[in-house]
Amino acid sequence: MIRTLLAPLLVALLPASAAATGRIVNVQAAASRDAEEGLSGELGASLRWATGNTDLTQASGSAAALYLTGPHRFFLTARAVYGIEDGETSVNNTFEHLRYRRRFEDWLSGESFVQHEYDEFRRLQLRALFGLGPRFDLPLPPGHTAAVGSAWMLEYERISDDGLPDAGDQQLNHRWSNYVAVGAAVVEGISALHTNYWQPKFDDFADYRFLSETSVVLDVKEWLAVQISFVAAYDSRPPADVDTLDTNLGTSLLFRI
Repeated sequence: MIRTLLAPLLVALLPASAAATGRIVNVQAAASRDAEEGLSGELGASLRWATGNTDLTQASGSAAALYLTGPHRFFLTARAVYGIEDGETSVNNTFEHLRYRRRFEDWLSGESFVQHEYDEFRRLQLRALFGLGPRFDLPLPPGHTAAVGSAWMLEYERISDDGLPDAGDQQLNHRWSNYVAVGAAVVEGISALHTNYWQPKFDDFADYRFLSETSVVLDVKEWLAVQISFVAAYDSRPPADVDTLDTNLGTSLLFRI
């Protein structure tokens, strides 16, 4: 009954939603979801279109693949967002992430990951990283999950060559990536997820990134879900002319394969 009542409301919100862009991208929910052995996937899409006082077109698309075999878990995801407002580009970013997780015990796994990111309006020409470390899954009652992860991360960043004081700057940093991810089944077909990330530099803890993301996922059909997410991302030392804090409230459709 709850799904029947909420589904039309949530779908109606889609044209007014915005695609998320954060300095840390949270992949924990998708990478950790329950699935049968073998290959499965999700496709995501959102569209925003407005005319009149503001002419706006913004589209985003995402794809994720998960492969499970025994204690091994492989996860690949990619996303692109592009928008035009009043005839000028207003959003333009891409992101790809590959993660491998190997479970040793019910409570202990090892993870490694690689990632690439581009974001024109955060002046990020290239961000590439590699990391590895342990993940600890806490024993909780059915329908509840909680995990803690910690990893060493090697990060390369190149700022756009655009005429600002730090144009073209390049950095190679060692960061300590930490996350806490919790989830719960609220009622049948509706789940809530929350993740916090903290990524300081090993040689300067005052230089850090922080992300908090809360999501509610509504299963409309076995192959279709609606996700509402709120993201707050903070960078203590962003590039010149880039704000330290980004917040975003977004809605998207998830098509399960």
